[in-house]
Amino acid sequence: MKRWDLVAVVCVLALLVAVIPGTMPVAADPGGTTSLTITRYDFDGTTVLGTVTMNVTELQTLPVQGDGSTHYYLQGPTMDPLNLWDPDETLNLKDKGALKGTDVADLCDEVGMYPTDEVEVLAEDDFGQTFQYVDVYDPEPEQGKMVVCWWKDGDLVPTYDDGMQLVFFAETTNGSGQYVFGNWDMNQTLPEDNHHYWGDYPSSNGLSVKYIDRINVYSHEWELTLDGDSTYVMDQPEFEEGVGCHEVTWDDGGDIWSGIPLWRLVGYVDDDNVHDFNDDLAAEGYEVKVTAVDDYSKTFASADVARNDDMIIANTLNGEPLAANKFPLRLVGPDLTGGQKVGQIATIELVGLPEGDASASLGATANVVLPTVGIGLDRDSIDYGDVGPGESSDEETVNVTNVGTTDVDVTLQVIGGNGVAQDFYELSLHLDGLLFDPLAVIAHILVGNTEDVVTQLHVPSNWSHGGAQEAEFIFWAEASP
Repeated sequence: MKRWDLVAVVCVLALLVAVIPGTMPVAADPGGTTSLTITRYDFDGTTVLGTVTMNVTELQTLPVQGDGSTHYYLQGPTMDPLNLWDPDETLNLKDKGALKGTDVADLCDEVGMYPTDEVEVLAEDDFGQTFQYVDVYDPEPEQGKMVVCWWKDGDLVPTYDDGMQLVFFAETTNGSGQYVFGNWDMNQTLPEDNHHYWGDYPSSNGLSVKYIDRINVYSHEWELTLDGDSTYVMDQPEFEEGVGCHEVTWDDGGDIWSGIPLWRLVGYVDDDNVHDFNDDLAAEGYEVKVTAVDDYSKTFASADVARNDDMIIANTLNGEPLAANKFPLRLVGPDLTGGQKVGQIATIELVGLPEGDASASLGATANVVLPTVGIGLDRDSIDYGDVGPGESSDEETVNVTNVGTTDVDVTLQVIGGNGVAQDFYELSLHLDGLLFDPLAVIAHILVGNTEDVVTQLHVPSNWSHGGAQEAEFIFWAEASP
């Protein structure tokens, strides 16, 4: 958020809605894929860290999912605006058949996947879906395992005309005893960004990628939050750089753990000096709380942590990233019990940190009159209506009036209702004929004057997400230099 020396008034234009008609993927010719390539990419999304190609015969050497007789169902759009999600799972069910296949988790294990990563399941026509680690490795029963199916109703690909296809093996049934991963299950188990829509209608069946030939695992950086006198968020590259400077190791009797001493990380937030550990405060006494992503935590006295190189926040084991159940960081050391060796660390917090010596002070008061910065808008919402990929909306004008006592420069901030909406407006929104730029001054307005800002959507032709794209437009006024 911008900060100015002058008083600033923020005007908000809320609930912008654009509806994009849904588009259905175009399927490849039946009988296509008979092999699968699994690839892991580095943080840049292009550097390959590992790749494996497996044909159908090789896929069957991994644990087989499905008994070949149980049918699994997904759900298409209900076409009922009063019952979009159909919690009873009765409308427009899609019988995917009696199936066998391979768990996506087992396929990702071929190249490695970590809790911060994402997996993309792709068809030979490049249509695909992206999912989070937890939904691949620890799915809710209503979702079930994500399975790449290569056998249906007695037919093995390439005879299997839907192969290879992604199907969710739900472990729960509807009132008719059918194993359904329905629209409401999708709503309750998957993040909103992973929901699929046909126009305005949710459809779990749209997640069922057909003719799969690739699975891509994308690495994402993790973060460690340090909370004490201040809050410091340390990203993965910075932590690894710290290991390069302050590495300590511990041999637990055959395995070598490597990382940074806990006390050095505490030094980032024990006072206002991020480059040093405050021994005086540690001697005075506070607690160091180490917490995992699931809120499991252990607390240690500052006196035990101080300058102790045997309490290590480790990021590698035998030179490799930690296993998923400990990733990205684990507290280890020779004097710690098993329960104290917290894994999957997300936060290190200093509790009861002494405030230090108080100093005497006096107050002073002065009256200072500053010019007032302020703007007003002539409307509080815009509805762009239905706009399809490659199409443009009608022009919608916003009148911005300078109601302050100094000339102002106006900029616009767009806050999407979710990640898809944010991408949509950044790619589609035009102001006075130019693509939206959050850093650009969109109007210079003299005191008492009004300027028109013409907004319009130009939706990219390759836009593929349907549904209402909600956002909030915030107009910022800053005194002109």
